[in-house]
Amino acid sequence: MENLILIGTILAVHIFAWFTPGPLFVLIVRNSLVYSRKSGIWTAVGIAIGNFIHITYSVTGIALLISASPIASNIIKFLGVGYLVYLGIKTFLIKVETQKADTTSDEHKDISPFQAAKIGFFANILSPKASLFFASIFATVMSSGAPFWVVIFLWVAMPINSFIMASILSIFFTQKKVRVVYGKHQHIVNKILGVALFVLAVIIAIYK
Repeated sequence: MENLILIGTILAVHIFAWFTPGPLFVLIVRNSLVYSRKSGIWTAVGIAIGNFIHITYSVTGIALLISASPIASNIIKFLGVGYLVYLGIKTFLIKVETQKADTTSDEHKDISPFQAAKIGFFANILSPKASLFFASIFATVMSSGAPFWVVIFLWVAMPINSFIMASILSIFFTQKKVRVVYGKHQHIVNKILGVALFVLAVIIAIYK
């Protein structure tokens, strides 16, 4: 029973984290609105794969080594910052004309599933905040004396959890009414999302 409570608590915390706007939240909204629901969901796939890798090296202790090394930590940190800045600038400079045809359909220029997944994967894997989040979660679980099956369950469940939450966000932001509003104000929304990604990159860069 205690193990089930532990699992439920951790998954609840993980779900709550998705409702706190951060780089991945903004990225899902951005790809869903700018491209399509399909691209948003494939971005979610990339994020889930990134989470699985974060958890893998957290469990094996690599995350603890990275956090103990200022050089390695800073390299990962600023690679992530650079990638967020790149996505922010790219979003900010999107031309409205590329989506004027019909923003309520999927006929506008889209990106491939691989490209969408790659964006989600790199945005996640280069996030030091995600690395420390999973490292702290699994350090707590493993130090609590929980059986290894709990670790294995969370190892699988948390990436699936991320995929489900990111997909829900993508589906919501690709509803017809939401896309119609976006179609009327996309030049403003693109700039807001671009600035949001850039600001998040700055916050991560100065965060200690």
